[in-house]
Amino acid sequence: MKTEIKKLIVFGVIIAFFTSAYAAFLNTIMKQGLLTDHFFINWLRLIPKTYLLLLPFVLITGPVIKALVERMFRNENSTKSNLDNKSFKSK
Repeated sequence: MKTEIKKLIVFGVIIAFFTSAYAAFLNTIMKQGLLTDHFFINWLRLIPKTYLLLLPFVLITGPVIKALVERMFRNENSTKSNLDNKSFKSK
């Protein structure tokens, strides 16, 4: 497996965990409030469930979004290099 793909998978796993923890935190607050009994326990129980839902989403959409961003900035860089070449040749 290529190093770039490994990096993307590890990034997806880590970002899915933090996103899951945050989503579970917000969900727990909305359902029962922040300073209620068993808040922390309920939040920790919800993290694995959220993680299982978010991990495939992040792993699928991550490469698609990366390719989209690369394409957006590739066009910008090629335009910039063309302008640099023209200004260099005119001097």
